Amino acid sequence: MARTLSALRVAAGAAAFGIAASVTALAAPASAAVTSIGIQPSFTLGAHRYGTTCSYTVDVTVNDISKPVFFFEEGQGPSGFAEVMPGPNGVAKATWIPSKPGIGYIYAYQLDGSPQARQVTGTGTGVNVGSACIAL
Repeated sequence: MARTLSALRVAAGAAAFGIAASVTALAAPASAAVTSIGIQPSFTLGAHRYGTTCSYTVDVTVNDISKPVFFFEEGQGPSGFAEVMPGPNGVAKATWIPSKPGIGYIYAYQLDGSPQARQVTGTGTGVNVGSACIAL
């Protein structure tokens, strides 16, 4: 009888360990992911919101701070306009200068993750006048 109780205790302990390991595995992120993309406002005048030759800060939030974030715009491909390591708060910032009028999307991704897109409306020809941008 004592041997049976001992075997039951060992089996119960092993089962509890297995459940704890499963819960830990489920809690870990499956892969790196960009969770949000934002473009900081900039002083832009004219018919468009963004202008070529003018710069804008793109903020990306990620769930894995150990991998760099790659930024690219529509038509560029993954080499893109920036590669930035996220800070301890999970945010990576890059400077974006639209390469041409009509850009519709900018993207961000981490290795082992899927690219996330941010729609960009209103990219025109820009004239950078220092403290402002005129977007025609």
